[in-house]
Amino acid sequence: MSALVLAVYFAGPFLLLRTHRVWGVPAAILALWIPIEVGFFRWAGIPSGWAIATGIAAGVFAFRNRRDIMDVSAAFDFRRLDFREAFMNFILIAAIAIPTGLAIGFIQPSLDLPGLGTTLLSLATIILFNALPEEILFRGIIQHSIESRLKNRVFALLIASLIFGAAHLNNGAMPNYKYFALASIAGVFYGRAWRGQRNVLTSTVTHTLVNFGWRLFFR
Repeated sequence: MSALVLAVYFAGPFLLLRTHRVWGVPAAILALWIPIEVGFFRWAGIPSGWAIATGIAAGVFAFRNRRDIMDVSAAFDFRRLDFREAFMNFILIAAIAIPTGLAIGFIQPSLDLPGLGTTLLSLATIILFNALPEEILFRGIIQHSIESRLKNRVFALLIASLIFGAAHLNNGAMPNYKYFALASIAGVFYGRAWRGQRNVLTSTVTHTLVNFGWRLFFR
């Protein structure tokens, strides 16, 4: 069962991408994203960690020869990792999202300083199962492909950020408009961190800092 599910999951985006030059792109993206979003892999008996890794692998496999959708070589190039850009956008998110989140009651101060082992495990979990997969999908694929189509970096950034926000509507009580608003704001700065070098590692650093800071200082 698991082998069949994985085969279909890999084949779906790859084949959809080749059905139509334009409409095949969003269809392939949805084929990657929806099964993970709705927990389809858990139903098929595949652990959630493997689901995320499978999604990354299937995306790279499907889009590796379409630089207009995802520039794989730039996305994962450690030489293009820009820590300055990552930290700058993290500071901008904090300056906007923290007062906004407090004002709308989405977050509350709550200090939680774990030990070293727990901290390292938490960071690894955020990077591998949250920040990196989301940056590959929403910045490396979605924002990149929109920008390639529209030839407008600002519109692509805004549209991709709203899509990212919409992906969080089902987190908690549905529809979670507060999460949508905060995630959309964060998406703008994740997108800014990514687009300088088209590097998802840079935006992953920003994303990780945001999520880890939230875990440490808010609830």
